[in-house]
Amino acid sequence: MGTVSDRDKGIGPYVNAGAAPAMTGPQAGFGCRVISALSAFILALLPVFSPAAQGLSLTQDEQGWVYVNEKGAAVLRPFIYDNGPDYFEEGLARFVAKGKMGFHDQSLKVWIPARYDFAFPFVHGKAKVGMNCKLIPEGEHRSVRCQHWETIANPLTALQDQPEN
Repeated sequence: MGTVSDRDKGIGPYVNAGAAPAMTGPQAGFGCRVISALSAFILALLPVFSPAAQGLSLTQDEQGWVYVNEKGAAVLRPFIYDNGPDYFEEGLARFVAKGKMGFHDQSLKVWIPARYDFAFPFVHGKAKVGMNCKLIPEGEHRSVRCQHWETIANPLTALQDQPEN
């Protein structure tokens, strides 16, 4: 599933919800059981690999993956990468809001607000971010083409580099 911004703005991977080919014979229904078991396994592992901020959990709703508070209210929508929430690189992961991308930490604190059309993860303290972007289909994948690119610094790295008084 993709997030609203995935469908509306074309940002991030999403699953095509088209009909699956019909299966007959003894293998019919086997795929559904495997997918269900796989989904349950992945959901069981998510607390190990995802933020575990007090009172927050990761779940899926009709729009896709979302971190919710103890009352079930949406707090933050992670950028979907590799069939799940974005990986943390250098302490930050990407999230989407209103069709834009930003960065948050494991406690879900937003360090860089969602203001970019696309953002790559941080590498060596820097991330490439783009504006006025379009996604170009390339087979089952898509590539991003932006009119304007810039490089931003990881605010967590910048904090570590500051001299102490």
